[in-house]
Amino acid sequence: MIPINNAAHTLPFLIRNESDMTMADMCFTSLANSSPKALVILFNQGCLSNEELKGYLKKFNLNVHILGSGNNIGIAPARTACFHYIWNRHPDVQYISEIHVDMIFPNGWVEKLVDFLHTHREEPMVCPAILTSRGELHPEARQKTSISNVPLNDIEKMNKLLPTLTFDAVMEGFVHPVLHRSEILKAVGGYDTRFLKAKQGYEDDSLLLGYRYYVGLKHNWKPKCCMKVRVYHATLAQRTALPDRHESFDKNLRGLIYQYGVKGLMELSAIYQDNMHFKQLTEQLLKQL
Repeated sequence: MIPINNAAHTLPFLIRNESDMTMADMCFTSLANSSPKALVILFNQGCLSNEELKGYLKKFNLNVHILGSGNNIGIAPARTACFHYIWNRHPDVQYISEIHVDMIFPNGWVEKLVDFLHTHREEPMVCPAILTSRGELHPEARQKTSISNVPLNDIEKMNKLLPTLTFDAVMEGFVHPVLHRSEILKAVGGYDTRFLKAKQGYEDDSLLLGYRYYVGLKHNWKPKCCMKVRVYHATLAQRTALPDRHESFDKNLRGLIYQYGVKGLMELSAIYQDNMHFKQLTEQLLKQL
């Protein structure tokens, strides 16, 4: 396997309650077990102060750099700040991940994703497969497995379960976490906050369009999942319960359309062929012409 000391992890860190802190414990413990002393660029979005966060992180065998000051500035600005920190301070990093606080990482997950990008030079990014708290398997989407007998606070048992849900294949699909090739992420500009001005919504879609145009439409590029790796991702969307989510999504959708136009929505329809959302948006806008 390719060494992983050239991989860095980014994490917008938002803690709302005790349940989030429990998830954070599992996230950092499993990350330290799988990648000791890994470089983590964390953007503090609340509710801990930076001093409280520094004290909390001391118990994990990780190299964590804290950005932000406890304010929720939004997903795209926080991720962008993390990316630029890596590009400016750690230019030798070849791979950048986007992780979330509600994840459990099995041993060897980064190495396998790095191996995929090393052997698939044309790919700008790759995702693992995931298991959710409801037993859903993605990108398979429609399949489920029972995890009722696996305590979610037992990393050892989760490490035994997750490899049983893997197989040697590549599937089209997009989930988080995601591992980017740093040089291409930088070339497409990461998340363009000139257009993504709200706290959340459509940032992934904007980035996928950047990659689709970068790789070239003639290749019909789509995001892919390496099924050799399965990561536990509890909720898929920790922030959907925030009170201003609808306004944020609407604002970022307008920004996405300003950036890429109706043609961009058509390309997203091609990426998400089983999802009618972007096709319906395209049809609505075309009717207004």
